[in-house]
Amino acid sequence: MSRRRRTILLVVLGAAVAATGVVVLSFVGARSGEAKPEAAAAPAPSFLTGIPQRGLVLGSRRAPVTLVEFADLQCPYCGEFARDALPTIVREYVRTGKVQVVYEGLEFLGVDSDTALRAVLAAGRQNHGWELLEGLFQRQGAENSGWVTDELLREVAGGIHGLDVARMHRDMATVDTGIQASRRLATTAGVNSTPAFFVGRRGKTLHRVELSSISADALRPALDDLLAR
Repeated sequence: MSRRRRTILLVVLGAAVAATGVVVLSFVGARSGEAKPEAAAAPAPSFLTGIPQRGLVLGSRRAPVTLVEFADLQCPYCGEFARDALPTIVREYVRTGKVQVVYEGLEFLGVDSDTALRAVLAAGRQNHGWELLEGLFQRQGAENSGWVTDELLREVAGGIHGLDVARMHRDMATVDTGIQASRRLATTAGVNSTPAFFVGRRGKTLHRVELSSISADALRPALDDLLAR
């Protein structure tokens, strides 16, 4: 994750905590004989295809609105949002250049959370972190069941075009600074459960959003209000 992005978020989220009227949200996871093997079917295009990534920032630099999500890759509600709501948000707001989404990863649920987050941060160094997030949330297992295996990471990462899987694995051991930075941001912003969402105009104070459900419909009003300003 770039130093510039971290600096911006520290300033913006710090301002959000200092501001009054902040709204609160929290949700508490053989080949046969001589015949040649059939070619594997091409994977379906990701809803992220073609959208610019910079570290774990998804969307246009010029997007007028920023959405920050704090999430743990083992959190079932985070998985629900990633699978059911995020594709709609990306299609309607991110792909159209209206919103950029920033992922802040937390790993308080256990070892699998830490391993998965390290892989995502490492992939983010190659600007492929969002595809790895998508793949891991699609394959999310039971909490602390050991589901984040090396085999799973290689399978998901291997399906991401342009991602150097060997480099990703090497970089997983060197992402502590990114993990610690997200922890500090979460503490500053008062985040103690996931998912937690903050929205604001680009470069302005971000406010925490209270959702009635984990759905695109629940998030739309906050985004539409900011876009109308």
